[in-house]
Amino acid sequence: MRVTGAVFVGTLGMLLCGTIVVSKLLGATYARDVATLCNAESASGFSVWKNAARVTTWAQERLQTGEGGRLLASLRDLPLDERAQRLERESRAVGLSTCPMIRVYDELYGRWRAKQELQHLCSATTFPDLDKLDVPERLQLLEEWLMLNASTAEARWLGSRLSHAETAAAAAELLRDAANDSDILTCDVAKVLEGPDAQSCGP
Repeated sequence: MRVTGAVFVGTLGMLLCGTIVVSKLLGATYARDVATLCNAESASGFSVWKNAARVTTWAQERLQTGEGGRLLASLRDLPLDERAQRLERESRAVGLSTCPMIRVYDELYGRWRAKQELQHLCSATTFPDLDKLDVPERLQLLEEWLMLNASTAEARWLGSRLSHAETAAAAAELLRDAANDSDILTCDVAKVLEGPDAQSCGP
């Protein structure tokens, strides 16, 4: 009976140890999933800005746990400005010292914000009466809008360049160049800037 008891105790100990080991392995597997997401852009060789779907597919094919899959799904569903914070929380929770994708999400949101601001700046609906102003007044209105609304480095830099533009044509070219860089197809405000002066449009 003593031998049987010893065997039972030993078996119980092995089961407990096995449970701890399995738990650790499961945790480590989720940690690997988080690490996969953290390094998805650099490891996949694709750019999130240009090939987000390919980066997502690459990561999805390498995730090993349901938790990892749910994390990826939540990152896709979250607004851009919340993704970096969510991934940072998870990477810290599993003990990762670095997570490059956090910076990628921050940059992605910054570029999206810059594009949004430029789209507003280029839209005729933002300045419905711009064509009724003289050229100097048009440029001044654009500068004032940027001073009040520009929140990104790109928009502030453009505002600085526009403030030094000597002609409406030069300002229009700056707007078009910025729009092209952000993959914005048209810039109606640039067309208005190059239009005739309001004083020359009389009856």
